[in-house]
Amino acid sequence: MESGSITYPVFVKPIKGSASIAISKVRDRDTIDLLFNHSDNLMIQEYLSGQEIGADVYIDMISGDIVSIFTKKKIVMRAGETDKSVSFKDEKLFGLIRKFVAEIGYRGEIDIDIFDIGGEYYISEVNPRFGGGYPHAYECGCNHMRMILENLYGRENQKNIGIYEEGIYMMKYNEVSIKKLD
Repeated sequence: MESGSITYPVFVKPIKGSASIAISKVRDRDTIDLLFNHSDNLMIQEYLSGQEIGADVYIDMISGDIVSIFTKKKIVMRAGETDKSVSFKDEKLFGLIRKFVAEIGYRGEIDIDIFDIGGEYYISEVNPRFGGGYPHAYECGCNHMRMILENLYGRENQKNIGIYEEGIYMMKYNEVSIKKLD
């Protein structure tokens, strides 16, 4: 990229997007030009092909230290949301997250999207909020809501990094109920 060249495919997506709406996998310059001629608020992101991973991270608002990291492999995605995932731990990944957060200086809850490509981790996106897959972390014992309350009461949180069971699955589903009302 430093040479000004692009390796295709790439993702073109809105700068302020949500739920994977208007994301395009682009294979050539002509398509990039076409998309940018129809919208001013787009960005180009490197296409990463590998195991998608989500990390739910809480950085204590008082101490500035990371106090909780929960990681999950994303198995099924739909409309930008994780529908099925499985918890796992990797100290190498925890180390990358610690280093990244320390350099950037986040506080509070963040949701990090990561790719595992051939055993190397690449951070692709950070959302400064709870991600849609956070219930997985919560049900596995990472109570970030409690951590927020502790900080609001002026108390620092104890570290809870990787204190959860591996191999726990989360599955989201839609439910439809049809009833005749009398």
